[in-house]
Amino acid sequence: MVRTLRYLFAVLLVGTLFLICCTRAEARDPLFRPAPAPPPYSFSIEDEQGQGLPTFRHEGRTFLLGEPGLRYNIRVRNPTGQRVEAVVTVDGRDVVSGREGDYVNERGYVIPPYGSVLIEGFRQNFEEVAAFRFTSPEDSYSARKGTPQNVGVIGVAFFPERPRPPAPIVRRPVPVYRRPMPAPYQPYDDGASGPRGGADRATENAPERRKSGAAPSIPLRPDTARGGSADAHSADRYEGGSVGSVDNLGTQYGETHQSSVSEVSFQRALPTHPSLVLSLRYDDVDGLSARGIDVSAFQWRASAPRYPEPEAFPQSRFAQPPP
Repeated sequence: MVRTLRYLFAVLLVGTLFLICCTRAEARDPLFRPAPAPPPYSFSIEDEQGQGLPTFRHEGRTFLLGEPGLRYNIRVRNPTGQRVEAVVTVDGRDVVSGREGDYVNERGYVIPPYGSVLIEGFRQNFEEVAAFRFTSPEDSYSARKGTPQNVGVIGVAFFPERPRPPAPIVRRPVPVYRRPMPAPYQPYDDGASGPRGGADRATENAPERRKSGAAPSIPLRPDTARGGSADAHSADRYEGGSVGSVDNLGTQYGETHQSSVSEVSFQRALPTHPSLVLSLRYDDVDGLSARGIDVSAFQWRASAPRYPEPEAFPQSRFAQPPP
């Protein structure tokens, strides 16, 4: 019995030492690299009140439930400590330029560190957008622009910013106090040892010596001498704020809304290779059900009829234009 226990203990000890040696060998191997974790960027779809629309995971993809006429916005999040550019497409069309999605040549929205950007529509100019609204595939913006095959998908490509070089360190000279040189020794002369004119000359020259060398001089501050340009080398500031189904839903080029943006400089770390590309497919209740997705809890969306909103006081006190 004792031999058996010793034998098992020896086997366990050898196995443990073997695993430790293998682990250390991998750590020393210069070619050994653990798989990097994907960046934590994300995006979601919200309604006008900021509520997230329901999504479902099915066969490795994420599907969004929409309904005709509903306006939606795209919120893109950046939980990292550096700026990131997000190139966004809806139905295969870039939301900034309206051209076909091309994250290499198109530019997107710049998201500040630990921030988010709400994209409210296809950009018309720096001040306005055309709202995102679910509609029929044939009435979608993409179909009207000649790409109906891409209707039903939303995508985002993320580009981190190239690290900025650190601001140069400006070393300013430090003022150094220097003790004044002592005045030359002058023997005391009461006028008895020589002509009286010698004492008079010494008395006249003394104030001049005090002016020229007696008081220490303090140099001007370098930034004052340059006209206050101490911040010339400070770091630049930035502002934060910038293919799917053709079954039942697309995205309309909707009505105009106010949404202001501005241009900022941004240099991608890798100009042609995004660090992460995410996509989301969408459809209505019938379209998702046809794919085998259980949307029974949202069945009312398909069956609810659309009627005009009732008015408590339909009559107006002012004259209405003729029909």
